[in-house]
Amino acid sequence: MLTGKMQFPLATGFVDKESGARVRGLIHIAVEEHLLLWTSWRYRSGDEDRAWDWWSIFRECKLSGGRLECFAAVATGNLQGLMALDLRGKRARTGAAIIVDYLATNPANRTAAQGLKYVGIGIIAVAIAQSIERGYGGRIWLESLPGAASFYGGLGMAKQPRRSAEGNLVYTLEAATAEQLLDEIKRKGIVEL
Repeated sequence: MLTGKMQFPLATGFVDKESGARVRGLIHIAVEEHLLLWTSWRYRSGDEDRAWDWWSIFRECKLSGGRLECFAAVATGNLQGLMALDLRGKRARTGAAIIVDYLATNPANRTAAQGLKYVGIGIIAVAIAQSIERGYGGRIWLESLPGAASFYGGLGMAKQPRRSAEGNLVYTLEAATAEQLLDEIKRKGIVEL
């Protein structure tokens, strides 16, 4: 498990889907320059998160007094992913969990054959580590858009029987599964924690 506080930026090892080559990158606490890169994302009509306004999400994080934090994954000179966390947590089945408010990868990474692999998993590693640092044992709580449900299920997150107030699917990651997932992420060199 983790010892000590994370030091940003964190080194990442994503993989180019076409060549299989390792692509070095960094996960940062987001700043304005990252949001400028976000404006180059090219959403498709079916992308469920296309209406998310990351400028507003970022601004809300900045004005939250430390309650919310925004993270950015950068590689190949481009923004590869963004995540906003609610650090105060939420009560989950087995204890408090950190909340992943928003998580998005660059639409260029969303095809099976092109873009970078492991961006979403790398960002989730940061959420797990933040959960551990705050004494939540790696537990995560999030609402999923329908198209992302298989991603979260594939990470070992448990789909909850009840939907959120907004009608979204709810997933949780428990401490034991979080520890196993974090060990796998470190073993594969996806994020250096």
